[in-house]
Amino acid sequence: MTWTNSLKIAIIEKDIQSISRLTKALPQFTELDKAKEALSLVSTAIELVDTEKQKILETMQKIKKTKEFLSS
Repeated sequence: MTWTNSLKIAIIEKDIQSISRLTKALPQFTELDKAKEALSLVSTAIELVDTEKQKILETMQKIKKTKEFLSS
């Protein structure tokens, strides 16, 4: 399976660990079209990671508020 196909699958599955692993192992591209596709995929992956990060932060804040409420 090619790197781009692997990244596409990781994005679709929202597999942050695979996205991280794949972006750290970014291959060299000799064709402009493939490089543009990779850039687009990496941009999409970054947006996904940022969205998931925001969701985690919001969940952590809700847990913190709940914990404070239950402790009072």
